[in-house]
Amino acid sequence: MNPNEPLRIFILDAHSRGGGQVSYVTRLAVRLTAMGHHVTIGCRPGSVLVQAAEEAGADCLDVFRFVRGLRLRGWLHDLRQLKRFLQSFQPDIIHVNGSQDHWIAALCNRWMGMPHTLLRSRHNTYRVKNSLPNRLLNRRWTQYQIVVCEAVRQTLAAQPIFNADALCTIHNGVDAERFQPNPEARERIRGTLGYTEAHTVCGIVGRLVKAKGHTYLLQAAAQLHDRYPNLRLLFVGEGVLRDALEQEAATLGVGEITHFAGFQNDMPDWVQAFDIGVQPSIDCDTSSFSLKELMAAGKPVIASDYGGLREILDDGVEGYIVPAGTVTPLAEALEKLLQAPERCPEMGASGRARVLRAFTLEHFAEATVQAYHDAMAVHRESAAP
Repeated sequence: MNPNEPLRIFILDAHSRGGGQVSYVTRLAVRLTAMGHHVTIGCRPGSVLVQAAEEAGADCLDVFRFVRGLRLRGWLHDLRQLKRFLQSFQPDIIHVNGSQDHWIAALCNRWMGMPHTLLRSRHNTYRVKNSLPNRLLNRRWTQYQIVVCEAVRQTLAAQPIFNADALCTIHNGVDAERFQPNPEARERIRGTLGYTEAHTVCGIVGRLVKAKGHTYLLQAAAQLHDRYPNLRLLFVGEGVLRDALEQEAATLGVGEITHFAGFQNDMPDWVQAFDIGVQPSIDCDTSSFSLKELMAAGKPVIASDYGGLREILDDGVEGYIVPAGTVTPLAEALEKLLQAPERCPEMGASGRARVLRAFTLEHFAEATVQAYHDAMAVHRESAAP
């Protein structure tokens, strides 16, 4: 196949609400469609991906149930719907993103005689059980897999249920133009929150859940607040731990300097309000969108060494890397920037330059299309007599 010809791409995802995986599918669909490829997104009825497909200019097939567990009726429904669609659409690539859609697509393709190329993206650090079904799924029925950070790719490659030669690393991409430094938005958001330029605003963008590590920033700020009274914390995002984190902030004596902004649609404007971005994750994070968006906005960042975060920045260049699940190293890194605020613009500029070199939507989509062609080559070889 001519590598310059448009592809017919069917992207499946079982999520109904937002999150990193939905952002991945959405941004990929936008860019692939802009590149001239024909994209259809398969999802549940009512999924946020229905609107995402419309905004991307892609088609949408919102008929799948993607049930958890062995529920025969739901599986048969999805298999029939998928077979009917594949027979008419004839995709060059089926791109799945989670366990439910992966199993449905693999079983359907096997049922049809494996005429289609199947590729999966792996988005998290969760271990995959070494079992016969998983070996069949990943070694026999799936031609290729994208892993969103190198640390996880190496872990998977060492497991017998994966074919190491059929794994590649592609970090998520972000829209560097939407997140470019914006002084007007910075002034507006900070003014709304009562911040002046005398304040140093340290912020996190992410769901208020244990995995994101908000508690470590609260504890680090408690160590520094007396020495740096102009320090402010800004948490952008919503989640199940909001009440607990608000209580913890009050208990630690940093409640008055911590603002919980909740979920915000205009995220490119909100990150402008930060002076320093923090990503103290302790679980799940592989190729953080929010960390790269902070860097695209020209913010110095402090990130934990969990998962693929340490692949996104170099310690001491775009910011600092600290051990995951620790408080004192985070406080020490933050204090370095509080003591030398002139380093913030320098590190922020380095961060934006790194995003432009390696983590744009263009890099992300072009690398993914190359993975599609690699997967199709594997499929052709396996089908050859």
